[in-house]
Amino acid sequence: EVNKLISLLTIVVSEKEHGKIIGLLSGNNTNFITGLFAASAAGYVVMPIWKNLAPLEIEKVLEQSFTNILLIEKDASHLFTRQHERTKIDDYFDLITFTDIKCESINVKFPDAAFIRPSSGTTGNSKGVVISHQAVLERIIAANQGLELGPEDKVLWVLPMAFHFLVSICLYIYCGSSLIIIDDFFADSIIDESNKLDATLLYASPLHYRLLVASKGNNKFQTLKKAICTSAGIETEILKKFREKFDLNLSQAYGIIEIGLPLINLNNDPEKEGSIGKALEAYQVNIFDEDLNTVSTNSPGMFAIKGPGMFSGYLWPIQTKEDVLQNSWFLTGDVAQIDDDGYVSICGRMKSMINVSGNKVFPEEVESILRTHPEILDVRVYKGSHPLTGEIVEAEIVLPENSTLSASEINAFCRKHLAAIKIPQRISFVSEIQKTHTGKTIRT
Repeated sequence: EVNKLISLLTIVVSEKEHGKIIGLLSGNNTNFITGLFAASAAGYVVMPIWKNLAPLEIEKVLEQSFTNILLIEKDASHLFTRQHERTKIDDYFDLITFTDIKCESINVKFPDAAFIRPSSGTTGNSKGVVISHQAVLERIIAANQGLELGPEDKVLWVLPMAFHFLVSICLYIYCGSSLIIIDDFFADSIIDESNKLDATLLYASPLHYRLLVASKGNNKFQTLKKAICTSAGIETEILKKFREKFDLNLSQAYGIIEIGLPLINLNNDPEKEGSIGKALEAYQVNIFDEDLNTVSTNSPGMFAIKGPGMFSGYLWPIQTKEDVLQNSWFLTGDVAQIDDDGYVSICGRMKSMINVSGNKVFPEEVESILRTHPEILDVRVYKGSHPLTGEIVEAEIVLPENSTLSASEINAFCRKHLAAIKIPQRISFVSEIQKTHTGKTIRT
């Protein structure tokens, strides 16, 4: 199927040239994998697009990426408003060309570009991250020194392929591992499919692991060797409950679009389970202050990484890697600290940090405590203004439908676990928390 699609893409699009971007719109299925590799082999820079985006959002992504070409799964019924032509490619894909969008090659600015990966945009500013063919290969080799996957492994797949395909789908194909694609989030489905098909690795988000921990059933994973959490930090309480419920350690991994998968916590020591682990062999990590001086061990600062598989730059606005790096280090935007054994712990995001009378409060820490309350379904902590302290801690909280939990009761709970400056001064009850397409909390 891949070879057939390569030929068809080359024939149908007469203006094809190396460096032209093609959007890929497909669901979580084998069509996505076929389209990804076929379009790449045909000479395009491939930009996977999440199938659940609205048509106007898709058109905007294409326009800001300098492309008017979209390889779209045949059953996708998106109603686009801009002028376009839709052509049948094969039994699985159509090709849409938007006639009023300017299409340019990015080869001059980014030689060897392979993929464009839109960032999550947790603060509303998504970027198109450009990754080269060489960087993909370097990331795969470096990450597998920690994952140690091979042809005998079967990966239980529950994440959106449009967001997770570089150091995951590409890595599994490269290593000869099999994928077991799960269609829903239900804990029973994940466990049943894992046991039925002898899965060895579960690579999932905090949401999936929270659902597994909360499930009422007593089924265990029978063949799973590794469970890895990615896309966002997870509460230590969930790590403990998962280990107790399934007799299996849950490892945190630190994946970042600009670099790959440089850290995985594969240590079985419960004292280290809140950490994202040590840097894998190919990478270096450091903690800097605002003047780019290295801070002392166990002190928080700006988290920086360098190593193989670095991104080539950003597509919107256009910036090369050299424009972004600081003395060859990539500043992740996270605040972290490294302990005496080299294990890294994330404190929070630089941009979301709350300054209460000169004291630093990280929303992620407060959220992790609030999520341990049995009646709190979801939470977002953010900064509010105050005439005396400058900033205060505020929170949006989602409760079950019939819950009577009050703000004062929530604050009483917080006082048992948090310093006074970290307790939310204002609490709002909402029906849901806004998330990015990858499940991260949107922060203002």
